[in-house]
Amino acid sequence: MEAEGPWGPDRRAGSRVPADLTAHCRRLGRGGVDEDVHALDLSLGGLRIAAPDQLQVKDVVELTMQSDATPLTLRGLVVGTTAGRTGVSYGHIAFTGLGPFGLERIGRLLEVLTTGS
Repeated sequence: MEAEGPWGPDRRAGSRVPADLTAHCRRLGRGGVDEDVHALDLSLGGLRIAAPDQLQVKDVVELTMQSDATPLTLRGLVVGTTAGRTGVSYGHIAFTGLGPFGLERIGRLLEVLTTGS
């Protein structure tokens, strides 16, 4: 049975961890988005951000955040957008093309977020 999240059933393979991270988001292909965003939660499969209004479902984005004192750059597909109660838009992004090194780096970042070390 799927866990129920605030936006319906949670279909993620990995558990979501609350995050308070800044990431630089750049929309690939169409341009128009090239700014810092706030990452709200993270899992091995993706993340949720407070999104620019221009971000749309099916956009491909590149996200860069600090991890282990070196930048971590990941690509993802916007699989959903939602409007929050306070007028903030959220982008739900699934990581794409992750290799073993990328998964390892995300795993370490999740550990830091979970345990603080």
